[in-house]
This record gives sequence, C-alpha cells and structure tokens, in this order.
Amino acid sequence: MSTEPITQALERVELAGAYHRAARARQIGVPQIELTALEQLSAKGGLTPGDLGHRLGLTSGGVTALTGRMIDAGYVTRERHPGDGRMRVLTLTPAGGERLREHMAPVREPVQEALRQLGRDEAELVARVLDELAARREEAAAATPGPQRVYRTDGYTRALLM
Repeated sequence: MSTEPITQALERVELAGAYHRAARARQIGVPQIELTALEQLSAKGGLTPGDLGHRLGLTSGGVTALTGRMIDAGYVTRERHPGDGRMRVLTLTPAGGERLREHMAPVREPVQEALRQLGRDEAELVARVLDELAARREEAAAATPGPQRVYRTDGYTRALLM
C-alpha cells in the first residue's frame, strides 16, 4: 500500500490545524505566536528562551520581546535553570495554562469528534502511529541547523578576531 494518501491527509490536517489556530487567535485578539509559544511551553514543561526561539523561528530579540509580553500578561515565568544558574527557563503559569485551554478547546473539538468514530483497537493504533510520527518530527526539527551567518570579508579571518 502506498503511504502517499496518508501523508497527504496528515499534511492537510496540519494545515487545517494551523488555519484553525490562526482563526481562533484573531477571534480572541491575541497574536498567534503567543499562543504557539504557550503550546510549546505546555508540551515541554518549560524551555530556555533559546529553545523556544528555535521552535518558533524567532531571533533572540524576538524571543525577548515575546516573553516579556507573556510575562507581563502573567502567562509565563522566567526562572533560573536548575542545572545552570546562568540560564533561564520559561514556564507556563496557571493563568497561561487557562488561557491556552480556552484557546485550544474549540480547536480540539473537531478532532475529538472525528476520533470518537474509532474503536478501542483502532484508537490505540492511531495513537501509537501519531506518537511515533511526533517523535520523528521532533528529532528532525531539532537536527535542522539554523542559517549560516555570512560575514563580509575584510581581510581578517573570524578566528583572529575572536
């Protein structure tokens, strides 16, 4: 059996989910990037600003501005990293979790409706396959390097300037 129809269906699900999240963000008047950041922090239980920026495709300045707004709104805290006091960890507050639940309830509803059609064995199989797919996608994303910085040549090598 060709996996192409399943791959195409999963791509449509991802696009429809992104569209639905964007529509909800517009409806409640919150930038979608903030809700996506809350989703990431909820899923991971906390991230460093650098990790959050990597997941969202933001620069360090973009993450600083984003997290500042979310901290000011009471949705996120910034604490010292337990293993490295020089670093910080961003975590969801109870208010951030509630905001995320409010946002995601209508987004999850159509998914839950569709999944209710499955029998127990089918549901377990779908859950296993989706867990495996999520793990592989996480690994692939984590292994994807950022862009290479290109420095103008000025006659000196970078190593000599550092």
